[in-house]
Amino acid sequence: MNSNHYYLNMSHPTISAYNAYYEKSAVARTIHRWEKGEIDEIKPPPHGFLGNGMPVFQFLDISKSFEQGGTMVAESENCRAIIPAGFRRAPTLNTMNPVKFAIGGESALMSLCHVLVVPKNVRIYNAVTLRKNHIRLLSEMEELGSIALQKLIEGTADEPGSIRWHLMQRGEIAMDDDTIEDVALNADDFTEGSRDSFKGLSDGRFEEIQEESLSNMKFSFHLNDMASIGYLHMHCYLGNLLTKSHTAMEEKAIAKSLRKNTPLDEVIYMLNSGKLDNIRGW
Repeated sequence: MNSNHYYLNMSHPTISAYNAYYEKSAVARTIHRWEKGEIDEIKPPPHGFLGNGMPVFQFLDISKSFEQGGTMVAESENCRAIIPAGFRRAPTLNTMNPVKFAIGGESALMSLCHVLVVPKNVRIYNAVTLRKNHIRLLSEMEELGSIALQKLIEGTADEPGSIRWHLMQRGEIAMDDDTIEDVALNADDFTEGSRDSFKGLSDGRFEEIQEESLSNMKFSFHLNDMASIGYLHMHCYLGNLLTKSHTAMEEKAIAKSLRKNTPLDEVIYMLNSGKLDNIRGW
């Protein structure tokens, strides 16, 4: 985790995302009260909160493994790593979000292996509301994300969410609109730059692509309104096996002069540079 090489000017998309959040000062101050535990619900709910006035990670039990009906891959003292879940458009294992864009659309995983790391016992709305004292937590989140991704990269075909497990999936799945989709993965499910790596998993280069994957772990946040859940979660995924969903989400954000994935290092830079203190103003 090294942000020393960054210099972000005031027009940079990352700084723009922070500015956009704190410009809505009344909402930001209310969310800050929620983060401190002064209130448990916010109504009307801000972006990323449900109708009950809470974000889903405030009350959802994400501590269950696949055997227990959940999608948790790994756990540390203060965090849990889960494969994104809650998919309802087709009957996936434990509602795990699919890899294929044809099935999941923008809810599909951003890479062949993709986990979210969520803090256990601290309320943080989004990376834009982090403070300098959270840097140690971010280090733990990054470390746990690495551990979870390594488990999925090296896991057996019996371990849901692993590379081998995904490659073994065959058959058809019925969608909620009565259409049928093939679940088997193919190169077209990945971005153009990732297709050779995907092909390498079945053309005799499996171990080579495993090693490539271990050195291509990415860690990012969806800043401000780019996040669909108003509770801090780090996205951890493989830059050499990016899916069509990743491209679709980035292109949609770019069309709004935004960015879907902001690297962890830029968030660390904002905490260390003093720019966030100036933007927040309180």
